[in-house]
Amino acid sequence: MIGQTISHYKILEKLGEGGMGVVYKALDTKLDRTVALKFMPHHITPDDAESARFLQEAKAASALNHPNVCTIYGIHEEGGNRFIEMEYVEGRTMRQKLPVGTLGDAIRYGIQIGDALHEAHQKGIVHRDIKADNIMVNGRDQVKVMDFGLAKLKGSLKITKATSTVGTLAYMAPEQIQGSDVDARSDIFSFGVVLYEMLTGRLPFRNEHEAALMYSILNDEPDPIQKYLPELPPVLANLIHRALEKDRNDRHQSINEMVIELRRLQKQSTKVSRASLASIPVQGPAQAGSGGQGVAGAQGSTALRDSIQAPDSSGAFTSAGTKKRDKGLLVGVLAAVVVVGAAAAWFLLFAPSSGPAINPDMTFRTLEIPFKEIGTPSLSRDGGWVAFPGNSRGTSWDIYLMNTGSGEPRQMTTDSSLYMGAADLSPDGSQIVYDRADKGFTKPEIAVVSSLGGFSKRIVNVGFTPRWRPDGKRIAYIQSAQWGSSSGKFEYRSVNPNGSDDRLEFTTDDFFWSYAWSPDGTAILYPKRMGPEKIELFVRELGSGTERQLTTLGKKIGSFTWTQDGEIIFSADVGGNSNLWMVGSDGGTPLQVTRGSGPDESPSASGDLKRLLFTQVQTTGTIWLASPGSNDARQLTSGDANITDPEYAPDNRRIAYLKISPSTGGELTELLIMDIATGSKDQLLSETANIHSPRWSPDGRWIAYGAHADSVPHDSTAAWIIDTENQSPPRLVGSGVPTVWIDDRSFLTSRLTGTWVCTIDGAQIKRFFRDSVDAEPILNGTYILYSDVILSRKPGLWIEPAPGRPKEEPRELIKSLTSSYYEASTGHLYYITPQNTLRRMLLPAGKDEIVPGSFPDLTVSANLRVSPDGKRILWLDENRSTKLVLIENFIQ
Repeated sequence: MIGQTISHYKILEKLGEGGMGVVYKALDTKLDRTVALKFMPHHITPDDAESARFLQEAKAASALNHPNVCTIYGIHEEGGNRFIEMEYVEGRTMRQKLPVGTLGDAIRYGIQIGDALHEAHQKGIVHRDIKADNIMVNGRDQVKVMDFGLAKLKGSLKITKATSTVGTLAYMAPEQIQGSDVDARSDIFSFGVVLYEMLTGRLPFRNEHEAALMYSILNDEPDPIQKYLPELPPVLANLIHRALEKDRNDRHQSINEMVIELRRLQKQSTKVSRASLASIPVQGPAQAGSGGQGVAGAQGSTALRDSIQAPDSSGAFTSAGTKKRDKGLLVGVLAAVVVVGAAAAWFLLFAPSSGPAINPDMTFRTLEIPFKEIGTPSLSRDGGWVAFPGNSRGTSWDIYLMNTGSGEPRQMTTDSSLYMGAADLSPDGSQIVYDRADKGFTKPEIAVVSSLGGFSKRIVNVGFTPRWRPDGKRIAYIQSAQWGSSSGKFEYRSVNPNGSDDRLEFTTDDFFWSYAWSPDGTAILYPKRMGPEKIELFVRELGSGTERQLTTLGKKIGSFTWTQDGEIIFSADVGGNSNLWMVGSDGGTPLQVTRGSGPDESPSASGDLKRLLFTQVQTTGTIWLASPGSNDARQLTSGDANITDPEYAPDNRRIAYLKISPSTGGELTELLIMDIATGSKDQLLSETANIHSPRWSPDGRWIAYGAHADSVPHDSTAAWIIDTENQSPPRLVGSGVPTVWIDDRSFLTSRLTGTWVCTIDGAQIKRFFRDSVDAEPILNGTYILYSDVILSRKPGLWIEPAPGRPKEEPRELIKSLTSSYYEASTGHLYYITPQNTLRRMLLPAGKDEIVPGSFPDLTVSANLRVSPDGKRILWLDENRSTKLVLIENFIQ
């Protein structure tokens, strides 16, 4: 047809051909303009369904008047040829541009595609064939969505059969593949595929064979997009993956929702392009700004990765073997102000030497956060932003960033970790360092993420409690004997922000999760035990190794910070409540900052001391009971008490548990016994020591428990027993954390060195099984169930024959160490998956199945217990309610 004239159109060249027709470039000789003509294939008669679809395209697209939709001028018939006259778009298809050049390009194209689809959906039109080949980009970088040949209008006849599918397979929504009715959410799925492909240059679902590709779309999850673009902002990653949900009800419910998020991202990246934080002074007014350059990812488009930039404290982990854990988003951009240098110089030269005065008119404000549980937060130097780990769904943790003046927390990471302890903003506000434990709880590690968000970079394989040095050039962290330390002590270490030049600063015998750099980075402030319930602060000079005692309160000091002004703000239990206090770095008499019931913890201050952030945490626990296979779950306890460590009695009628409450002498722990039927309780023990892990003897007479005072490290836990039948004092019988009784007179304890046997008469303890494992005999002593104490070495729960039995290769039963319990009467191992599903496994190598029934609020930290007869499940629902409190106008 090239060179021919049909009606008043001169055919110039062929542009393309598909199942629904051939497209030619033509000259409209009447209007002297270039157009595109799409001819219906000759084999299709006017009565065919394909003819109806051809006409439907014209009807659908002609109803749209939008700059991002290819304009339909009209439909014509000449000499037996039926064709559509449409706008000629000179440019390239999106397929030819993959992957797009920069993140900004991808967002800009995405907004235009979304706008076009929104226009169509508003008019009741579903495109049904969104793909890279159907999107053109003209010479002005403007998107044009093409080919509404498969468009479906509200009220139009259904052209295809119910069992047929239309559209290009790799972009099809699951409901399209299954032949179900489609709606706007089907276009949203295809749009998600296009966004994924624009950014990575590859499709989220790929297979050489059609049947396998269909199966993949219906059943498989796509690779996380951060696998190819590690620094991609998490907001964009989440946007795309939500669009690719199998169930349309789980996707965005309108394309406009996606466009709004894309526009927000576009505004942020525009801010980023105007300034870098690298050279911005750290003091200044609390204003939002922009951040520094992010770290390039390992794969994907180089240009795109290079365009992803950053915009514009601490917890620790205790041994999973003890079943007890001390659980301890655009960044605040530290604004660039021209006058900062002069103001800082004035402050250094003329500030009063006697130290700042607390403002009696300071105000307190609780920041609204949608989390009950958060880790240790960090306030930016300008006081305008706060970063913190948050547990958003009760099952996983991520890092969040929030403006202290207004706004909601924004998710910075997509780690979905089992636990995070602390987040710390870099001095220039461009990065956040944090610790995390993976789903297997194999070890805590340290990672850095851009303050724009995206995929984080691990910089330390084993470590926790990271803190930036004030100059931003190094990051300190801690290793313990269990996790990483080769000295057997607690090590304070530091590393470059990229993970290089890891070095030891100094070691201590005591473990604490709080420490702080001096303002000049030459010393570290850390706590030291000075006796029962006495913890004081010491300054360690890193160059000389000398140290000096800073406080002499004779009380228990908790978390603290060393401000850029040289002030030290710390929490301390002085009068029965844990409040905040302030003292100069030269010592002296502390000033009380906060009052009330507290506990006030984790202080973090702005550079000018005008703002001070801290947390208030309340922990509560509720014991639940349920029978497998039924819906009879019920609460055994209620109220706001901090209840922990429930344990079934051998008689199936009673439970033991701990209740922790504040007192003037520190935390008071009560060991209680409850009758399940009546709810009546008896107090067996009341101590201010840290008591945990009560375990009943098989005959029900004794309860073994672990206890340690604040004057000794946690690994120095002592093993005690108490007689449940006679009012006699508890007796010290060994060391370690009690785990399980092996007969009426002896039980096992766990220590870092392994598992040990203790007896009720206090006889010399002896090792059980091998070094450095938590182990217990099962199946009448024929097998050993164990986990490695040094979890980073060999994660998971393992089984092997007991010594003296025929040898078998050790087998890993559970990869993720979650709450688990062996029930002897039926030989089942009950355990909770990281997805909070209760399962049981018949040992030694039997059937693994979901436990039927209703188990409300069951999580991996549930202190799972099974009754001795195997008929009931006991677990703990532990909740931490955390408030973020901001003091404004703190210093006069």
